[in-house]
Amino acid sequence: MVSVTMVPPRGRIWLRAGFGLGVVLLIAQFVAIVPGPRDWVARHPGFNDVMQDAIYLLAAVLVATRAAVHRQDRGAWSLMAAGLGCYAAGTVYWVAVLVRMDPPPYPSISDAMWLAYYPFAYAAVLRLLRARRSRFNAPTWLDGLIAAACAAAFASVVFLTGFAGVAGEPATTVVVSLAYPIADIVLAGLLLGAWALSGWRTEPVWSVLLAGMGINTAANGIHMFETSHGTYIPGGWTDALWSVALAVIVAAAWQRPEQASARPPARALVGVVLPAALGCASMGLLLYGSWRGSVLPRTSSLLAAAAITAAIVRILLTVRTVEALADARRQARTDDLTTLPNRRLFQETLDAELHRRDTDDPTAVAILDLDRFKEINDSFGHHLGDRLIQMVATRLAEALGGTGTLARLGGDEFGVVMPGAGADRAREVATTLLTALRHPFDLEQVSLHIDASIGLAVFPCHGTDRSTLLRHADNAMYTAKSDHSGLAVASDGADDDTGRRRLTTLEEFRVGLDRDDLVLHYQPQIDVQTGTVAGVEALVRWNHPDRGLVYPDGFLSLAEHAGLMGRITLQVLEKALGQCRDWRAAGLGLTVAVNLSASNLHDPALPDHVADALARHGVPPQALHLEVTEEVLMRDAARATRTLDELRDMGIRLAVDDYGTGYSSLAYLHALPVDDLKLDRAFVAHCDTDPRSAAIVKSTVELAHNLDMRLIAEGVENEAVLDRLREWDCDLVQGYHLSRPQAAGRLTPWLLERQVTPVS
Repeated sequence: MVSVTMVPPRGRIWLRAGFGLGVVLLIAQFVAIVPGPRDWVARHPGFNDVMQDAIYLLAAVLVATRAAVHRQDRGAWSLMAAGLGCYAAGTVYWVAVLVRMDPPPYPSISDAMWLAYYPFAYAAVLRLLRARRSRFNAPTWLDGLIAAACAAAFASVVFLTGFAGVAGEPATTVVVSLAYPIADIVLAGLLLGAWALSGWRTEPVWSVLLAGMGINTAANGIHMFETSHGTYIPGGWTDALWSVALAVIVAAAWQRPEQASARPPARALVGVVLPAALGCASMGLLLYGSWRGSVLPRTSSLLAAAAITAAIVRILLTVRTVEALADARRQARTDDLTTLPNRRLFQETLDAELHRRDTDDPTAVAILDLDRFKEINDSFGHHLGDRLIQMVATRLAEALGGTGTLARLGGDEFGVVMPGAGADRAREVATTLLTALRHPFDLEQVSLHIDASIGLAVFPCHGTDRSTLLRHADNAMYTAKSDHSGLAVASDGADDDTGRRRLTTLEEFRVGLDRDDLVLHYQPQIDVQTGTVAGVEALVRWNHPDRGLVYPDGFLSLAEHAGLMGRITLQVLEKALGQCRDWRAAGLGLTVAVNLSASNLHDPALPDHVADALARHGVPPQALHLEVTEEVLMRDAARATRTLDELRDMGIRLAVDDYGTGYSSLAYLHALPVDDLKLDRAFVAHCDTDPRSAAIVKSTVELAHNLDMRLIAEGVENEAVLDRLREWDCDLVQGYHLSRPQAAGRLTPWLLERQVTPVS
């Protein structure tokens, strides 16, 4: 949509007058082609010349005006205005001076002016492309090569077929005669190649500009054909087509600008189909030349061959990418240490079983936790602890056989889904698992005996949904652990005790909110390449009067269910922004990241609260980063996305937290208007030793960069992990190896001793 709202009110009248004049001139030119008016124009040749000059000059003025009144893409449109100005100057000089000579000189000053349009046009397209894509990966470069070579191949057929040559002519004549077809061939290749490099974007500015310049190139080809065959008529359809091209370019310049990265590149299917289609078109061009027995220009054949070669390489890369994504998807559902299904796949399996069963067909779920495993880890080290987990997983899998699905849920916790099993059958299976674990484990010159506690819950007796069943099974497991029975089935009494504990904790937390008992600890985020402290993440703690510091997993889930997340978020924002203001006053230009829950994003007043807090503390929006999880799209995704759009429009940077642990991370990623991906520590912690973790981390870094996002890795525990992340061009890192979360009073001296981003 053409927009003039960016122009000051007093200038809009002149601008609208310019557009109106352009429409009148365009209509007049088409009317002049109709047989009746055409005869009158033929008797008054000066009319067509003046009209043509006016159209070219007006187009240059309108594009230059757009560049002057709006900063976005100003450089590109200034270059385009300069190119159109050169073309208009050449046309005016030709009409006013050269056309009166007999014969007109060739080459002339007008030829120099007309040819000057091309380098300005090339530069304008490249500036627009650079503003929309800052990084290009190998498939993108190949798409650009395929598109450019294919377009140039077809253009060269038009511009070079029948080219008579310039043998025996002066050097200047040779150069100019060759320059026109070469410039048009390069422009055709550049236009389609730039569209490919942009990710096949369809935003109005880009699409309309490419269409306008493409029409102009097509008109040049028609003019060359008509001139070589002696059929060109001044003021005819070819001249009208040039005027249409100018009008479309002007319309492109005045399209309403979009926010950066607001419109993502085309979907993957388009990015595969279009390059393949262009490769096939190039093959068709070669086959057509062979079938018709006509000799294609050598340049056309070479360009078509280049497009076909690039298309073949692109297909091979696409196959590799699809295989890598499939492997990454499988790995994302597999535990790195044991190769068992992980928590995600366990939950998906349980959901599928519950969905396909009715209330008369039971399904049991078991939660198994190893006893005293922490003591083993502390006494013998994590290496031996990991080896023990692997051996436990192998033994449990052998004991379970085909009676259920075994998964490692994390740490020393395992889960089992037993389709069709009632309480009695589940007890039998659980007893078999406990018996298998009672045999000693031989580990590096030490033999260990390990015990476990298992909690059972059965559908539909103990719940009809996943969360209820897992909660009952988890409570039963703690019952088995506390009474050292090894096995317990969920019961109402255990759930009542748990409920009472949760109610007590919730009431104490409500009081703590009123007393302002929440405190923040901050963990630094380091720029991997420069070592600069770029920002901090604010982590909330509950300073309980009796229990001391309570970490988020001890109260946030209760607060979420009780509807307290709004109050928590407001308190955290106030404290974080107040501390950010103090740091900025001390010359530390840190950003501060705050986590948002799904319920926060369903609060329509959240953007106003955030804007008010920023203004009250005098902190610029760019200094605040907000982190969300993929869970936000599981409940009313449209409303959550609208809230995120409002926050992002304020200048706040958004990140997907715990990326890779959600239910549909790849499926929903394109729907979130975010700037950063924050990879979960589960993938980062072992990327220096585990090839599968390394593959996931590396591919996620590439994915983030291809989407023009930053990749933040959390859970950096040692220098080896940091080295790998630096090698893969990760952007920001945080973890215990760099700094533990600390209160602001302890962290500030640490920051003052290090390189920190200055206040801008």
